Amino acid sequence: MATEDPGIVEYYGSGGAHRCGYCGNNGNCSHGMWAHSLTVQDYQDLIDRGWRRSGKYCYKPTMNKTCCPHYTIKMEAPNFKLNKSHKKILKQMNKYLIYGTVKGEVTKSTETKPKPEVREATKATVDRTDDNITDTTPSQGPKAPPRPGSGADPNKPPMRKAKDIRLERKKSRDLIKLQSMTEEEAKAAQELARGLDREASTMSSVSICSTKNEAKTLADFLSEPDKAEKCAHKLEIRLVRSNPRSKEFEESFKESHQVYHKYQMGIHNDPPHKPSESQYTRFLCDSPLQEMTKKDGIPMGYGSFHQHYILDGKIIAVGVVDILPYCVSSVYLYYHPDYDFLSLGTYTALREIAFVQELNKKAPDLIYYYMGYYIHSCPKMKYKGQYFPSFLLCPETYTWLPIAECTPKLDVNKYSRFAAEDVEDDGGKLEIDNVLVLFCRQVMTYEIYKVLNAKARDVKEVMEYALFVGRKCAQRMLLFRKS
Repeated sequence: MATEDPGIVEYYGSGGAHRCGYCGNNGNCSHGMWAHSLTVQDYQDLIDRGWRRSGKYCYKPTMNKTCCPHYTIKMEAPNFKLNKSHKKILKQMNKYLIYGTVKGEVTKSTETKPKPEVREATKATVDRTDDNITDTTPSQGPKAPPRPGSGADPNKPPMRKAKDIRLERKKSRDLIKLQSMTEEEAKAAQELARGLDREASTMSSVSICSTKNEAKTLADFLSEPDKAEKCAHKLEIRLVRSNPRSKEFEESFKESHQVYHKYQMGIHNDPPHKPSESQYTRFLCDSPLQEMTKKDGIPMGYGSFHQHYILDGKIIAVGVVDILPYCVSSVYLYYHPDYDFLSLGTYTALREIAFVQELNKKAPDLIYYYMGYYIHSCPKMKYKGQYFPSFLLCPETYTWLPIAECTPKLDVNKYSRFAAEDVEDDGGKLEIDNVLVLFCRQVMTYEIYKVLNAKARDVKEVMEYALFVGRKCAQRMLLFRKS
């Protein structure tokens, strides 16, 4: 295992309420700290107590005060179950990759890159199809109305389908053949017919059971383009380490930033100057996580990465992820707006779930997929609960419960404790004197720090920090103290 330095953090406490990006009110409350460095185990333990990172800044919503409580959600990837919506999006992507077809289009397309107006063009095609009765025949002039008739001829037999007539003729032929048989031949023929019926019924049951038992998995859907003889488009997934920056990350930085720039402007309506390279670097490239590798562990190691989705040689989407001891944590996803028709938000989430499933084969402890926060009071954020089986973190005991047990409580109160009343927060049980601090470049306990710095008046702040990060992190990370 690679040698790891202890994590170093500066605790800021509560910064007061500010504007909420979900409801628009000025009621977003959180506590924050700047992480100069963190081990992957530090961050694993922090997110299991409700923390998340944005670049090197870590924040934890003040759950009982904030306007839109953010509940940490995780999904058990090896037992993931696809729903109809997921299957639809996977099929849509496979049709595009194999045949070049876009949702709403019937014809095949082999264009390498959709034009910016692809969604509008698709909609127009559908509209013209709906109106083709009037649009396709204007030059022929109006058709004359049909002349009134006298109806069906009562002297003739009623019309019948050709299929019914053929079946009746076959029965007549079979009856004549049966009448010409001896009694023994007729019994043998009838027994043979019953046997065939039983065999057909058995085969039908086996077919139905086989279909139910052999439902297509996520891996089956994702591998379909690889099995096709020829594909209209080629999609590649490339994982590059973002901290420390790998050669592949440096070489693709400009292209990745251009996609981010288009995404922020097209999807979030940012002004052109806002998604600059420096802002992109602070937000999605900088990370406090130290690189960590294990003998016989996953080949790429642990830490912060960018996952590139490369279509026909061009980056169209980037998933920012952290690979931690027990999970893959999704940090952010951005994509080129021209490919919005492929539902890339959901598709890349499914890809990341498949990624966890693959890592789990090599690292059995790496089980979960973290999608960030679940916000029950925000309709746009409730979709995360559709990934089964998912669990929510109790904001008071930091224990996990199935989401199905939590949502009824959240329907009543947007802030809720999920665990039973007799459950306690084991991670909150600690002695403040055992908290590790970094003072004058020396590592020491808070008890020693108080002796060396008699003017210290920060007991309340250090206690709050220790309760929020939990006993494990408080006794492992170094809390920076000024002289």
